[in-house]
Amino acid sequence: MVAHVFVDAENISPAVTFKVVEHFGKAHTVTKVDIIAKEDSLPFRYRDLDEKLYRVQNCFYGKNSADTWLCIEIVRAIIDEPDLELIIIVSGDKDFLPAIKFAVDFEKKVVVVSNGAGHKTLTEQLRALHVSPDAVELKDYRLHFGDPTPGLEKFLPQMSFFLKKYFFDREERIKFILVKKGAQLVEVPFIRGMGSGIFRRLLIDLNVISKGDSVKDFITHNFLKLAHDRVFFRSEAELAVPTPAEQVETFFADNADAVRKIFVKHNGKLSEVPFVDGMPLGLFGQMLREKKIIGKGATVSAVATNSLLDVRDDKVFLNDEDALERIVNAVDEYLDRHAAQLTSVFIKHNGELYEVPFVDGMPLELFAKLLRDMNIIGKNALPATVAANSLLDVRDDKVFLRDEDDLDAAYERTISDADEYFDFHADKLTSVLIKHNGELSEVPFVNGMPLELFGKLLREMHIIDRKTAPAVVAARSGLDVRDGKVFMQAATFTTLTNKNFGVK
Repeated sequence: MVAHVFVDAENISPAVTFKVVEHFGKAHTVTKVDIIAKEDSLPFRYRDLDEKLYRVQNCFYGKNSADTWLCIEIVRAIIDEPDLELIIIVSGDKDFLPAIKFAVDFEKKVVVVSNGAGHKTLTEQLRALHVSPDAVELKDYRLHFGDPTPGLEKFLPQMSFFLKKYFFDREERIKFILVKKGAQLVEVPFIRGMGSGIFRRLLIDLNVISKGDSVKDFITHNFLKLAHDRVFFRSEAELAVPTPAEQVETFFADNADAVRKIFVKHNGKLSEVPFVDGMPLGLFGQMLREKKIIGKGATVSAVATNSLLDVRDDKVFLNDEDALERIVNAVDEYLDRHAAQLTSVFIKHNGELYEVPFVDGMPLELFAKLLRDMNIIGKNALPATVAANSLLDVRDDKVFLRDEDDLDAAYERTISDADEYFDFHADKLTSVLIKHNGELSEVPFVNGMPLELFGKLLREMHIIDRKTAPAVVAARSGLDVRDGKVFMQAATFTTLTNKNFGVK
């Protein structure tokens, strides 16, 4: 085909231009290469070129003058060059859409060579203009221009540049394998020994797995193996040995008559799973991992015990009714025995408040079991920490209510918001002038407020940034910092009435 190359030299390097001319010159007859740029921004390598092939054009001045000039030259070439068949546009911009539309309307083939960043947008724009996708070909100059390995091309639109380059650089090693996507088999490109991270990115880009799925489980279920964090095919000998997942499936098939459904409790959630009384603990754990109920770090025996199952001799059993009743009723029995002292408290956990029954001085272990039974905390939560965050007092492995003074002090220690702190100390609220970067700023203040809250307040008011030390700013503003708190110094502050801050 007779080809004409148009280069926006203001955002394309000479190396890319010469690479394009060399590549397309092998398969087509390149009659002219128009290099368009402002004279004062023209790279040195574009000077003293063969004038029979290259034509350097000065587009004078203006922000978009090169784009406009490029479009005009494409139109001129279509009109003045009757033998022209192929138009090659080399640019990093997308401002030449009208020229592409014009060229396609005149039945010219168009190739756009860019860095690939705007290919998706350009494709959508061409579709909106009813331009046939067969008439315009998009090339990424960061990759080679040759046709990709047969079979790979259909995957490229979904791949990131990183993955495209990864496969282009290893084309001779590409295999295509079938993997499971739910109940379906889908084809994906594969390279023996590719990193598990790259394999995971590929599967996500191709919508085979989601971001929350485990790539290790996927590898196991698809007759692959992971070695040194790289993915390989499993050998025939390895395929002959059942995987843990296959062992679980075989176990339930062999014990089909004894299979029943039970509920397993983990991290505050109940999950229904198949179960065989007396099944091996290892298989029980593998089943829970297969169903994404627990992770690799979970202790299987603890999960079984918390689910009211009995673990002995590395096997898992259902508890008999007497044992089950003792376990379930432990908290209820305690609350019944102390009905006269029974009250209720609010428990704060993960940003939510829960009202729970409570007996002053109840054992910490029973308190924890109560919270777990009510699905407020999970197995890994520390009940003593939850109690302290809920303004309860833990001592000698028991949980107590706090007296009023102690409660106020405990509450103040939990405050991390400046507005909440000022509301709590409304009767003490005043103001001070803060000096920073040569400016004075008036801010609300409570004498003796924590330095951390003081710093947060100044950042929220855009007086200081994260790199500025609030203690230094306080000292320069005539305030005193000691023991992690900020205090006023006589005659160095300005006091306003609470009314100035809307405090009633």
